[in-house]
Amino acid sequence: MLEFTALPDDEVTMRIIKSIALIVLVWFAAGSLFADEKRIIYDFEYGIFSRGMEDYRGGDRYLTPEGPLEKTTVIPARLGMKFGVRYWLSRGGFLTKPTLHLIYHVPTMINPDTGEFIDKIEILQEESELDYMHTMAFEIAHQHELVPGEYRFYVFFENQKLLEQVFQVVLQ
Repeated sequence: MLEFTALPDDEVTMRIIKSIALIVLVWFAAGSLFADEKRIIYDFEYGIFSRGMEDYRGGDRYLTPEGPLEKTTVIPARLGMKFGVRYWLSRGGFLTKPTLHLIYHVPTMINPDTGEFIDKIEILQEESELDYMHTMAFEIAHQHELVPGEYRFYVFFENQKLLEQVFQVVLQ
């Protein structure tokens, strides 16, 4: 048979206070883990970079990240087309300037000069400025890049995915 011993009111109150304090501490710790996911990129936009296209000459790669973006995920395939994302990194998300890993998954392209198959492009953007506009874009500058399909853009910091944007490039 179990016996229960009644605790004095002061001890019961102390145990309740300690339990509540522990619950609050766990709640704050869990909240800060989830907050890390959202505080690193505090704003982004996506679409077509229209500025600079009027001066396009075949083979040029000239991206002007300033100016308005035409917000769309459907991109017409034509030479000179520039599309992608602009994003801002939060100063609160990092202790120092971060190195970002930019990954482009593209439909398979074949470089006519080398015969190389290209379906993924990776760039390390070292020591990115914080609270500053960043651009991740793809520019269709060569005939062999006129490939319709799904283009996926990813931005990673260490093992954490900060951003993913999908575009559909279509033939006109």
